Amino acid sequence: MKLGKLGLRKLGLLAASLAALASPAVAQTVDFYHDKGNWNDAYKTVLGPAKEAVGIDVNLVPYADTSTYQAAVRAALRTPSAPGVFAWWSGYRMKDLVDAKLVTDVGEVWKKYTDAGLVNPSLASAFTFDGKIYGVPNLVAYWVVLYNKKTFAENGLEPPKTWEELEKVAATLKEKGITPFGQTIEGRWPSFIWFQELLVRSNPEFYARLMTGQAKYTDPEVTAVLKTWADWIGKGYFTDPSIAFGTSGSNAMAGQLAQGKLGMILVGTWYANTIVQSGLDAKDLGAFIMPNEKADLPKSVIFEAGPLLIASASAQKEDALKLADYWMSSKAQQAWVDAQDFPPINKDVKAKSPLIADLVKEINDGGYTSINRFWEATPPQIAEAAVDELGNFMLHPETGPQVQQNLQALADKYWATQQ
Repeated sequence: MKLGKLGLRKLGLLAASLAALASPAVAQTVDFYHDKGNWNDAYKTVLGPAKEAVGIDVNLVPYADTSTYQAAVRAALRTPSAPGVFAWWSGYRMKDLVDAKLVTDVGEVWKKYTDAGLVNPSLASAFTFDGKIYGVPNLVAYWVVLYNKKTFAENGLEPPKTWEELEKVAATLKEKGITPFGQTIEGRWPSFIWFQELLVRSNPEFYARLMTGQAKYTDPEVTAVLKTWADWIGKGYFTDPSIAFGTSGSNAMAGQLAQGKLGMILVGTWYANTIVQSGLDAKDLGAFIMPNEKADLPKSVIFEAGPLLIASASAQKEDALKLADYWMSSKAQQAWVDAQDFPPINKDVKAKSPLIADLVKEINDGGYTSINRFWEATPPQIAEAAVDELGNFMLHPETGPQVQQNLQALADKYWATQQ
């Protein structure tokens, strides 16, 4: 049988169609928005292999300015053109997106890894609302005490295991002419650091209730914390609160620790590299979790977590969920930790530095509960103003009762709008 030109053309089209069906699936593209320009190369390293692993081609969209970034994301979120994945902030700083149903429940992604014992379920608390989880971890940092090992060794000190030992270390350093602890109001926000830690070390259950408006800043638990804080300020245990912390470029606090003039800094693990860059050899930098004030309290560690969220309205949502699963995998998390030296969230992943490795092992093996830090654990309408009140306390510790009244007034004003 002979085929005419028309028949040959149809046959050719049919062959082309069959060939297309037989070829490998074309990778789907997921837009990934973020405002962390310095991390863009690390994202490329981690997410590039997603194309081969799960058939997702990631289109990274970095923004240089956080305000512009937030405006762009919020403008897109109600439309199908919303990014499949975007970086955001945790706790109450993502609550409005959850309340408006603009982000997707990723509980099934978490379940895969928590059921396998690979991820600590308490890490999800920073992204959980009404029992549903709306984010996977982008950044996790633990808030610990970083110290100069040489300074400790030269003064016969060991990392404290109890509250009494902590106070003894502070007193010894002070006697030797070394400032025991760093604290600052530079940049405003660091003034919550010691307030949150002293509360968690004395009563973590009260801290959780205070963050959600179920306890008051005028309660005796807060009074006791401010009394301890004021006592230590009076004893000269802290740096001058105007000391530079790096928020405006210079960083005298890290430099003093490196030089042996300062003993300890209570801060997120992300600050370790800053101290090393200030002149302290990495092998001489140590870290410990601050002991509880009462020995019978459960072990806990404050953490901060930045999430990756998935837009509910995005046309890329289903592929974005596949990408979130890939992001949580051991392969992707190992590449992320290797690139950034963040604490691993997946127990199959090895930390990059010994300091982080030792901390993570202690937290995982010791059964520590992760507690979200003040900045994200309470509504920003309270936190943003509270840091100014706490900063004023650091400058004038005799104003404790008035600071408590002012903090409660802030809380009352906000929580009254939520009833």
